Amino acid sequence: MDPGLRGLLRSRSWLLIWLPVMGIAILHYATPMSLDWVHGVARRLYYLPIVGAAFAGGRLGGLVAAAVILVIYTPHAWLLPHAMDPGGTAEKALEMALYVVVGGVSGALVERERREQRRQAKLAADLARSLEETRAIEAQLIRAGRLGALGQLTAGLAHEIRNPLHAMRGTAEILADAAPEGSGERGMGAALLQEIDRLSALLKRFLDFARPAPPEAMPTPLQDIVDRVAGLVSAQAGRQGVSVETPAGEDVVAAADPEQIVQVVLGIALNALQSAPAGGRVSLSVVRRASAAGTFGGVRVFNDGPHVPEDMLETIFDPFVTTREDGTGLGLAVAWRIMDAHRGFVEVENLPGGGVVFSAFLPLQSAPTQS
Repeated sequence: MDPGLRGLLRSRSWLLIWLPVMGIAILHYATPMSLDWVHGVARRLYYLPIVGAAFAGGRLGGLVAAAVILVIYTPHAWLLPHAMDPGGTAEKALEMALYVVVGGVSGALVERERREQRRQAKLAADLARSLEETRAIEAQLIRAGRLGALGQLTAGLAHEIRNPLHAMRGTAEILADAAPEGSGERGMGAALLQEIDRLSALLKRFLDFARPAPPEAMPTPLQDIVDRVAGLVSAQAGRQGVSVETPAGEDVVAAADPEQIVQVVLGIALNALQSAPAGGRVSLSVVRRASAAGTFGGVRVFNDGPHVPEDMLETIFDPFVTTREDGTGLGLAVAWRIMDAHRGFVEVENLPGGGVVFSAFLPLQSAPTQS
């Protein structure tokens, strides 16, 4: 049924339109012909339900109400000699024509106003969405600048630390070899070498964050990334009793360095496994997103573990921020730097029904370059 007709059949319309029409008609037919002024008032009262019908059903509603009133009024105006409206012929004819004009015009104006309201509402929604995307881009640019400056500082410190660390390792090897086999000094030398190696590994992670290798872009199906990462984490997932799912997603090919993107998604997937409870699940899927900044393809990693604390959502990709006691807080920072080098981004979201989603997005319209 046409929306205009539906508007005329609502219970409110019966109260505000059709009952007044019936009341005015009864007033018209019951008023003696000698009371000419009452008939004149009654004729003009019909405009109120016509306008009300226009608001309820638009142009069609106004015209339907005018037609119904014409059907009701015509016998009283022309056909009943003993109960006829005493008004002049031209006056009554003009009034009846105006019923149709007022119904159509007022309905058209109502429809125009409602179209404009819908347009303004859509425009407001688009502006709100664009503003949100602008804020997200601004936050990414701020983070990129902050991490870029921190990366330069980290690279300088790492360079200053690396050479003395190598010298310390060489000295520790000499001291350990000089100590008798099985002596306490040799054990202390082995422990010293182990700690130096641990510091060297940590230093390498700092350098990975500070100076990620420029991406070597090539057409990369993101579903291949998902399948490869799922295979890499399947053994650990089995040991933890966590199921790994790879539901069918979008068919997306991005210009990216597949090894670096695997590194990003693998790190996120391992974090997801550590967060998922025993018997839980981790899901990896390919998604597509269109925004004012362009069209992006991404890998979505879901786990049904606890939410990321709200106060960490804005800083979780910063260095040294971690939710684990044994974490260094560099894994997600490195992931963010890699995605930034691809002119992409990575984001986190706590789902209302439970669980956490990390998504790594890549632009689909241009090859990645070093930012």
